[in-house]
Amino acid sequence: MTRFVVNLTVTPRFHLPEHLLPAARWVAFLGATVGFLHLIATPNLLWLTVLSVLINSVIGPAVPVSDALANHYHRRKLVDYGKARLWGSLAFVVGSMATGSMVDTFGPSVIVPMAAVALLITWCWSLFSPNPLPKNETQQPLARPPILQVLKSRSVITFFIIVSLIQGSHATYYAFSAIHWTQSGISDLWVGYLWSLGVGVEVLMFAFSQRLFGGWSVQSLFRLAACVVILRWLLTGWSTELSVLVFAQSLHGITFGVAHIAAMRYIQQQTADRVMALQALYSALPLGGVMAVLTVLSGESFGLWGGDSFYLMALLGVPVLFLSLPMTQPKDSAVCAKS
Repeated sequence: MTRFVVNLTVTPRFHLPEHLLPAARWVAFLGATVGFLHLIATPNLLWLTVLSVLINSVIGPAVPVSDALANHYHRRKLVDYGKARLWGSLAFVVGSMATGSMVDTFGPSVIVPMAAVALLITWCWSLFSPNPLPKNETQQPLARPPILQVLKSRSVITFFIIVSLIQGSHATYYAFSAIHWTQSGISDLWVGYLWSLGVGVEVLMFAFSQRLFGGWSVQSLFRLAACVVILRWLLTGWSTELSVLVFAQSLHGITFGVAHIAAMRYIQQQTADRVMALQALYSALPLGGVMAVLTVLSGESFGLWGGDSFYLMALLGVPVLFLSLPMTQPKDSAVCAKS
């Protein structure tokens, strides 16, 4: 809830390209500060609640700000967004493996110090300045559009419905797949392998996204992701055989990766003054509020039907096949979508 509120109220204020680097530095600095405050936290509910709100207030803008920074350089044809984004996925894999190894050696108490140190390293790294620096792409000053004004657009509403359905379909997977698989007799080791496979395919998809999908329209990318969402969750609900799950997990690069690339491409195609607002809304709504609601509903469905609840997630891909984004041509975009 904290991230949802912060991304709706604070993040859109970083609407100028010149804001992005200072915002990233402040987010990293405050995150490291709150991280180290966790080291002196006592097992007091009020104190832990305050720290939880603080860390989520700081981490909430981190993804939209960093994505906006990558999108800015993509629009200027200086970087490939997919190849920039894959480092986030790689960091997740490396961080998870390192944390797991350290926990095996030193116990769970090492998790908080590792997180605090990682945030400190992030802040130190953010102090290096890219060349060239982010700058306004036009000579005209950019006004910050109100969030509600951005949401009034039919195209934007359709976009967020599509993304909410595709990304929200992962709710049962994120929350209950490991439980479902271990209850079905799959070892913890193989559960870890299955999750790592999904992220690994995601990294490959980001690495080769421009080569594979550079000429695809945003609409086509979303429909591909929706078709694969239906297939993936039908397979996951149908069987817990390792061969089936390995194939289903290999589709994560499409159900998440391609859908995310399509979302970023849609945002890249918008006018510069709307980019930060759309990034903030993307994190607050599909990846925040909608995902939270669907996770709660997934808990209810998983409690009732177990693995069959994945079939409900498959149904979320169906409406996307019939939703159409208004046809628009990209402006100032490095990627030209074909109809």
